[in-house]
Amino acid sequence: MTLRQSRTTNTPSPDRQGWTPQLVVSTIAMVMVVELVALSYTMTSTALPSITRHFRTDQGGWLLTCYMLTGAVVSPLLGKLADLHGKRRVLLGGLTVATAGAAVSAVAPSFGVLLVGRCLEGFAISSMFLTYSLMRDVYPPRTVPLAASISVTGIGAFGVGVPFLVGWLLDTFGFRGMYTFNVIVMVVLAALIRLTTRETPLRHPARVDYGGAVLLGAGVALVLVAVGQGQRWGWTSASVLGLFVVGFAALGGFVLRARRTAEPILNIALFTRRPILLAAVTGATAYGATVVPATILPILSLTPASIGGTYGLGMTAFAFAAIASPQAFAQVIGGVTVSRAVRRLAARWCMVAGLSLIAVAGVFLFFCHDSLWKVLAGAVCDGLGTGLAYGSVPNMVIAETPPEEQASIAGSVQVCQSGFASVVPVIMFAIMAGSSTVSAAGVRYGEPGIRGALLLMVGLALGGALLAVTVLSPRRRATASATVATVRTTLAEGPADA
Repeated sequence: MTLRQSRTTNTPSPDRQGWTPQLVVSTIAMVMVVELVALSYTMTSTALPSITRHFRTDQGGWLLTCYMLTGAVVSPLLGKLADLHGKRRVLLGGLTVATAGAAVSAVAPSFGVLLVGRCLEGFAISSMFLTYSLMRDVYPPRTVPLAASISVTGIGAFGVGVPFLVGWLLDTFGFRGMYTFNVIVMVVLAALIRLTTRETPLRHPARVDYGGAVLLGAGVALVLVAVGQGQRWGWTSASVLGLFVVGFAALGGFVLRARRTAEPILNIALFTRRPILLAAVTGATAYGATVVPATILPILSLTPASIGGTYGLGMTAFAFAAIASPQAFAQVIGGVTVSRAVRRLAARWCMVAGLSLIAVAGVFLFFCHDSLWKVLAGAVCDGLGTGLAYGSVPNMVIAETPPEEQASIAGSVQVCQSGFASVVPVIMFAIMAGSSTVSAAGVRYGEPGIRGALLLMVGLALGGALLAVTVLSPRRRATASATVATVRTTLAEGPADA
């Protein structure tokens, strides 16, 4: 599509220098899609007690892992397809599959079918990089920093208000009503994107590595099954050892294939570039660290004090919104802060600040989680840190990525983020399982398990922050200034075809 052709449509044109009503609607629609991706994770983690009680299983963590693992595997594939066929087209295709997954989850007759639905829902995770990559191509340059930052941190329309709706859905209709809500919203948002956002004119020849995707997905899944079932089956049992051997063999095959394939699903050589490695590693630790509060906060809040012992606020799902909404609002503030800060300093410093706040929140909750105001304070601190960290990722990617390769490179970064985030729930629930008990009222996790999970959160956040300021920091002070200049130049020039 040429620039002249784009002017004859009803969609935003890159030569417009500021915000228009249609551009605002386009941004809101794409931001809401990303918020729905994050909230789908949070919704499920909030509903875990009722889901595990309904299906009488203690394997609820896999609902989180399947979602993130699918996103990790399909994101680079969809990134390649987006380079070939257009980012808007692939974004809408991913939303279609995710909508079907939400429908399956809403009517799932068994826990296994629910897992299938959650896997399909994971296709929507690709929107977390396709949206800001599409914005970079078709939005006016001056609007890109704000739009890109809030595309992964939200504007509050979902995060702040929807927790109350989610609580009402869970309390009134159960988890099936929650997934039905997802179906309706995704259909509406896909239609809005189709009507208000033009397709990128940029195309980049690419090959799709389906074999690599199979090896990566199978290898990670088998290793995670071994970790998740190690305590139950025995760490030295033939089943667990066999899963480890086959899983690591598949991962080894993936590495060999990536080194020999011209365009692998995950270009390992790409991460020899320090800025890309910095975005991938810190983004992965941020996503992994925030998995913990997304799961722990509902447990601390919804568990009755009579069951939890040293913790438990006995809140309903609707009342839990009093914690989730301020947390989401703090995340919005963090994201908006990044959009303004990157004009003056390198985005990595926003990432360091975000990871540090996440670690502070984990330490605070480790010692203080026996009252509403303490849990709320920890949640708000975590939300602010999450907004800073999440908002830093697209700005780091945009600064170091040519526009025509942005989707596939962003997809590789997303694989690291989602892949690592899919591992953390299995590790977290393995830690918590050591002090858990199962009864008719559900699964109760002991205080040692809760504290162990929070230590995992602190360790991941601090580890990412330390890496950002040590081994992954720019080699010279001038490099940071050059990065800021690159951001400004890239955003000022706009898409190459414009």
